[in-house]
Amino acid sequence: MSKWKKRPRKVSRITRDPIVRIRTKVEMLNDKGAGVAFYHRHKLTIEKTLPGEEVVVEYHPHRPRKDRIVLKQILERSPRRVDPPCPYFEECGGCHLQHMDYDSQLKFKQHLIQKLLLEYPALRPITVAPVTGMPEPFYYRNKTQMPFQKKGERVLYGLYRSGTHWVVPIDRCIVESRDANTILQVLKDWAVRYQIPIYDEHTHEGILRHIVVRRGMFTHQVMVILVVTTPELPHWKAALQLLKSHVPRLTSVYFNIQPQRSNVILGRENILIWGEPFIQEKIGPYQFRIYPNTFFQVNSVQTLRLLETLVQAGQFSSHETVLDLFSGVGTIALYVSRRVHRVVGIESSEEAVQAALQNATDNQVLNVQFHLGDAEASLQNFRDQGHSFSTIIVDPPRKGLTGTLIRRLIALQPEKIVYVSCNPRTLVRDLAQFAAHHYRADTVRPFDMFPQTYHVESLTVLRQARSRKTS
Repeated sequence: MSKWKKRPRKVSRITRDPIVRIRTKVEMLNDKGAGVAFYHRHKLTIEKTLPGEEVVVEYHPHRPRKDRIVLKQILERSPRRVDPPCPYFEECGGCHLQHMDYDSQLKFKQHLIQKLLLEYPALRPITVAPVTGMPEPFYYRNKTQMPFQKKGERVLYGLYRSGTHWVVPIDRCIVESRDANTILQVLKDWAVRYQIPIYDEHTHEGILRHIVVRRGMFTHQVMVILVVTTPELPHWKAALQLLKSHVPRLTSVYFNIQPQRSNVILGRENILIWGEPFIQEKIGPYQFRIYPNTFFQVNSVQTLRLLETLVQAGQFSSHETVLDLFSGVGTIALYVSRRVHRVVGIESSEEAVQAALQNATDNQVLNVQFHLGDAEASLQNFRDQGHSFSTIIVDPPRKGLTGTLIRRLIALQPEKIVYVSCNPRTLVRDLAQFAAHHYRADTVRPFDMFPQTYHVESLTVLRQARSRKTS
């Protein structure tokens, strides 16, 4: 009997040659807005393409995974395709959807949430409302962070190419505020003129690392933060004079000292070198203080719209006591306070709690309390002490809620849970857990907080099934 021989493994056509040129048709978009096509049962992710487009790509098997597919030609354009208004779109990792008309961007985000809900049978009855879009989907960001680098003799600033630390040099970013664009150009010219030592992350030499700009989109107040390795920055007074002459509403200028070898942009020490220690932003009738490290939603216009919708959809009453988890600087708590008896905010950042208390004082709001604490531990303490809340509001980070937090929240038996989410996938995962405990939602209301990107914010009101009202 002849010895059995193992057949050689069949090598796929897509990996046989060093570079394979492929003609294919884009079938759909993935969660991050990239086109998805198929070639001999292989799934191809092709960034900056749209469904229905016929394209030619090259496959480079020896490159890092994210760089293996290179779009070479679009043979048939989608009617939804537009020419990206930004000349840096093809290289920069900041925006993902500029090649798609704005109405289609909004529909993509709506369909993304719908698709995720369909993965859970209990959530399929939920309606996804049309996405609330921006009146002007450009120049909307109230916070800008740009690294400075030096290549040869050239000083530049920009955004990192997706997944790398390579800065794509830019002169103007059309999603940052116009003031921020002016400030960046002014400080670049200053750095060139005075030969300011630019930080090199490889050698850990140099001084100027980042420029951070914060702007009140309704108040027009501007804060500039120069992130440096040492406060001994040469010619900083010349920079200050240039800023004062080019930025009419300049309010605050800081040094932030970041001497560490770290990807974290801001260090722990802030030095006010001119102006006020904070700027203010106005959201509806409320003023909020913003310091260098203060977390605040980057889109003030959409924040106002979301809060107005939250107040309406939450159907609050004057006798309610509301718990606001992850309360930050008190934005939601203060906005809800005018409709309810009392609001208690829980936040794990001491700096944010202090800012929230100050914001309550500035706005003369007396029916809110803010406490420093962990959300899970605080929920357990409230239950142990017999406290109850008719409504609990959660606005967690992108990772969503833990299973423990959800169980402890449900144990308090609130009538309503208001969930503000910046991540549709973790939102839907958490909604399924709530549904298993008889908290149901009728509608997810999305908001385009980040136009030109795949990110989407959303608001969902859940009610106990036995006392469910239209939400």
